[in-house]
Amino acid sequence: MAHTVILAGGGTGGHVYPALAMGDALRTHGHSLHYYGDAARLEGRVAPARGYPFRGVDAAQFPRAGLLAKVRFAGSLLRSVMQARAFLKADRATLVLGVGGYVMAPTVLAAWTLGIPAAIHESNVAPGLANRLCARVAKLVLLTYKETASRLPGTAEKQVVGCPVNPTILQGERGAAAARYGLDPARPVLVAVGGSLGAAKLNELTIALARDPARAYQILHVTGPRYEAEVRAAYGTLPAGVVLRGYEDRMADAFAVADLVVCRSGSSTLAELCAVGKASVLLPSPNVTDNHQEENARGLERAGAAVVVLEGGMDTAAVSTQIGALMADEPRRVAMAAAAKTLARPEVAEEVAGMLEARFPAPA
Repeated sequence: MAHTVILAGGGTGGHVYPALAMGDALRTHGHSLHYYGDAARLEGRVAPARGYPFRGVDAAQFPRAGLLAKVRFAGSLLRSVMQARAFLKADRATLVLGVGGYVMAPTVLAAWTLGIPAAIHESNVAPGLANRLCARVAKLVLLTYKETASRLPGTAEKQVVGCPVNPTILQGERGAAAARYGLDPARPVLVAVGGSLGAAKLNELTIALARDPARAYQILHVTGPRYEAEVRAAYGTLPAGVVLRGYEDRMADAFAVADLVVCRSGSSTLAELCAVGKASVLLPSPNVTDNHQEENARGLERAGAAVVVLEGGMDTAAVSTQIGALMADEPRRVAMAAAAKTLARPEVAEEVAGMLEARFPAPA
């Protein structure tokens, strides 16, 4: 027999893409998959495009301060849980897999009230608020890093599995990808990408790199949708050898042309970098729970796979020089790429699918 599995959560690529990797693996095992998330955020666009029946859950973020705001949040959460209960009943759900993000909580809590087993996955070293809440009611907690186990409450079984990546990330081919972007596959390419939402500081750095008169490499600059217009305006006329994209939903192509990737250090991004074996310069976002992106990035740095640059007090000119030197040093980039590859866990999604089946047998 097969499960009807609900993927719940999202908000950023760091939640959505691992969810879809696990969902795709479960689908290949014959299970029925649905996605519950925020219709206005990334999952609301990406999940339906990948063939997942989608339901929008009306969830609110937990307010960090203010008693009245917290009282209002409690009422909102109750309404969201009731909404999710109705969805779970209508879809005849038999298993919920939460992947983080505030929109996850109502579905996992609703599953608990209905006696539907729920597992959750935490991608980062420092768990988010939704996972800290839902760990109390989940039956299984899946972790990317062993250090996270002590940071989550509850008595549920905890398993370190890594961060799932979709195997299609490995399917890019440099020549075809370069043709798609209008780049020369024989010349080095730097790919700068600020994640699914984009990153202002990374965009600023990339513009400086693009304008460097000594630049001897090409650039694929993925700005993030919210920044595309202002970045295009800042460039005016694009310098030679620079390609601009607001968003890239075929990251296999971007990685295929990359000789160096400049990016944030969310766990799913790092898992993809390792899977494809790419050297990187990592700019951890300072706007995340417990500074977990820096913790993520330092692991790759210690392995020799990445250079970490912190935003606070960053000297753009000095970092541009550092990146230029790295782009001119092919042996070092090759060594960094090989180090990244040693950390790869491309089998995680398939392992999770098998683990869920073993832990939660489908109803007869």
